[in-house]
Amino acid sequence: MLRPSLTLATLLLLSGAALATDSNDVYDELCECKFVPPKLTVPVLIRDFHSSHPDFEYRISEDYDIVTDTLGNDGRPVYKPKTKSYTTTGKANFDQWYRDVPGVNIAITKNLELTEVEPGLWEYHSDHFFPINNEGFGNSFNGRNYHFTLEMHLKFTYVPGTSFTFTGDDDLFLYINNKLAVNIGGVHDALTRTIHLDEMAEQLGIEVGETYNFDLFFAERHTVESNFQFQTTMQLECL
Repeated sequence: MLRPSLTLATLLLLSGAALATDSNDVYDELCECKFVPPKLTVPVLIRDFHSSHPDFEYRISEDYDIVTDTLGNDGRPVYKPKTKSYTTTGKANFDQWYRDVPGVNIAITKNLELTEVEPGLWEYHSDHFFPINNEGFGNSFNGRNYHFTLEMHLKFTYVPGTSFTFTGDDDLFLYINNKLAVNIGGVHDALTRTIHLDEMAEQLGIEVGETYNFDLFFAERHTVESNFQFQTTMQLECL
């Protein structure tokens, strides 16, 4: 269970990341995981951006060459070297997505409420996903705040039959055991991906009965829609 005073630096260190010590990694508080059947509330960290950021309101396309297949030692996605991502403008700008940069982004802690829609099946569903309206730098278009990233750091114990389905726009990078399990990069309409961990166990280096990190990174980079939906049989817990 996360304590309200737990910083992101501590959170990532607990998840096995060797995090550099700098002021960008420290936050005053994160919310607790709370389980009140059939609801599970989990903490997320959102960073608000101006629409003028080079990677936002830029090109529109699916883009599967943004990040490498392994989470970085600092617990963040690593920009893919020696390639030209069509919807991003280089490593320096991408590295701002999931790091605090004064004047470029504003970090905001929030909660997501998952619902157990069937025994053992958890869902979060929003086809109107604007969690920081009227916050951060303020709304940018049509009374809504579109330009933000989100990250979620949890854990789960792998049991046979585990699956995860995500539907959303724009970018979604899910790492399990520090390995890229879902890659829906780019700026696009809502796309859906489903993974079955039994089919990916060797690729992800996971074994039944063991506990692994679940690190999810999302970006909403373009008007005019924002979808963020997932279903999973993972029994997600705070670190």
